[in-house]
Amino acid sequence: MGVVAACGDAGGATEGTSSPTSTTSTTDTTGAIATTDPGTDTTAPTTGDPCAGTTRCPVEGEWPLPKLSDYDFFVEPTVDLAPKDGVVPYTVAAPLWSDAAGKGRFIVLPEGGKIGFTDGEGWSFPDGTTIIKSFWFDHDRRDAAAGRRMIETRLLVREAGAWKSFTYLWDDAQTEATLLKIGKRVDVEFIDEAGVAQVEEYIVPNLDQCGSCHERDDTSELLGVITHQLNMEIEVDGQAVNQLEWMASQDMFSGALPDVQTLPRLVDPFGDEPLETRARSYLHANCSHCHRLGGGAGKSGLVFLAWEEVHAKFGVCKVPAAAGPGTGGNDYDIAPRHPEKSIVAFRMNSLDPEIKMPELPNRVIDKRGVALIEAWIAGMDAATYPDCKP
Repeated sequence: MGVVAACGDAGGATEGTSSPTSTTSTTDTTGAIATTDPGTDTTAPTTGDPCAGTTRCPVEGEWPLPKLSDYDFFVEPTVDLAPKDGVVPYTVAAPLWSDAAGKGRFIVLPEGGKIGFTDGEGWSFPDGTTIIKSFWFDHDRRDAAAGRRMIETRLLVREAGAWKSFTYLWDDAQTEATLLKIGKRVDVEFIDEAGVAQVEEYIVPNLDQCGSCHERDDTSELLGVITHQLNMEIEVDGQAVNQLEWMASQDMFSGALPDVQTLPRLVDPFGDEPLETRARSYLHANCSHCHRLGGGAGKSGLVFLAWEEVHAKFGVCKVPAAAGPGTGGNDYDIAPRHPEKSIVAFRMNSLDPEIKMPELPNRVIDKRGVALIEAWIAGMDAATYPDCKP
């Protein structure tokens, strides 16, 4: 497998600032992966360890295993996230904001296992599938070459037809990640874009909190691994390819794909697509897991699915389901041409636990995300909603 990167990611979402290289495994602003240089000798004879090469060894023991390295997902050092054979990197069009953390994403199918593809959500996965997601912070946001600090790696494992969550916390030495069940607050030091030293508290959620985003009708679901998010161009060995077609070439699906040009897709919220398309993609990625039927905020009546067509359902001129500090004294979730009078923008721009959205676990406002949604609201045609007067 060669270099895999998202096309056009220089202007992508600010998940992190690391860029792919040909010799290390890292993740760029949209989570794309660069695998180890094919010329690097990582075969077993160099160490005498039959699992030291690029081929993943069978994993023994009852899951969850105590250490991340026990799964043999990555070539040593594990912290580089250089995937072994069968550990497939992927990226998403519209990433979830996680306090500007960088992310690396991988899918591991059991031997002989295939994904049942659909043209929307609800891909089916065989038992034994593992979805891997790692989070890190760059030491210097002006210079990706300055390195990064890995914070946590989350696993979603398919077992008996259900997804189970496990979290691994990286040690200070950056040599190992150990199973964590109770959550943790981690102080992260970095140099910001202005060259100023900063310390930021990052919250590693406990396992009970995973359901706040992943549960729908009391069933744990995947968020990013859907057609809309993965139907995008990536770069493989210097060539632009569609990610779904590339995954199909890796023999990951149980059947042939339809024409990817006919399939739905989200877009980079900070790219060059139309403003409304970018704003709706952002809201889908960051809000729709709760704001939808069966989600944690389903009773609010707000539906932030990108394919929702009823304007009132995604907040335009919609009166909030409940009053209180979360409204900021405003009348509508989205007031056309008036972001300053829109509850959605007000809550996105707050860190007050009684007001902020998303509720968990963000400790840093996504200023670019706020600006995007405010620009979208400001550009709405108020004449389309004559009865909506904020």
